[in-house]
Amino acid sequence: MSREAQRRRAGHRGFTLVELLSLLSALAVGLTLVSALVANGRVRHQRTACVDNLRQVARAVHAYTTDQGKRPRSFSRVMASLDSSVNPANFLCPADPALRGAGSRDRDTNACWGNYANASQEPWIQSNLSEPESGSWSAEMIEVKETERFSYLHPLAWQRPAWVRLNGTGPDFGLAACQLHGVRVPPLPIWMGFKPFLQYEGETFRGTDEGSVVRRKVFRPGATPEGPPGSDYPWEFYTDTPPGPLR
Repeated sequence: MSREAQRRRAGHRGFTLVELLSLLSALAVGLTLVSALVANGRVRHQRTACVDNLRQVARAVHAYTTDQGKRPRSFSRVMASLDSSVNPANFLCPADPALRGAGSRDRDTNACWGNYANASQEPWIQSNLSEPESGSWSAEMIEVKETERFSYLHPLAWQRPAWVRLNGTGPDFGLAACQLHGVRVPPLPIWMGFKPFLQYEGETFRGTDEGSVVRRKVFRPGATPEGPPGSDYPWEFYTDTPPGPLR
């Protein structure tokens, strides 16, 4: 074979194994970077949407309280009286795992983080409630009942003394709180009195009575087995000011 033919053959030679592996490695790094950018963009979008939701939810709760002269005992009651500027979708955080994939309304309602975790904030047994917010015990239970999907924790169903203490901390107390941007995933309840909201730590958002949204880092006492036990109410999700004594 002439030297000219050898040069032409060498010019048409394919990739070597080393070159192919280098190319694949570069593609893998590029895909990883793109995936990270997409994931970070999704997280930022979820947080932005959640903050906007909390503003709307806090405004709706405040409007209900102003119009009715008393707090609503559930988000479902708030949703039943919404004006056109707020809709039930504002009560769902886009980071709620229950919103992933299709499912029946009943399954989604039971799985949404707020429906699942909210009642476990209350340390009291409902049958021991001696001072309902309004009317008879039957009327109280109808008002507290949650029938709509929601993702955010709220203190609206707390006993009246605890609600009064929370109000006494100032106008920046929380009406709704989101834990779904934290670092812990709640396991399924396996015993009575399980507190699933304790399984979340890290960044939380709080929609306040004055209409702002506060971002906080919360490391709940008792959230880890080696940590100290929690207090009687999760005050740190709703206020930066320690509540006054029970009166």
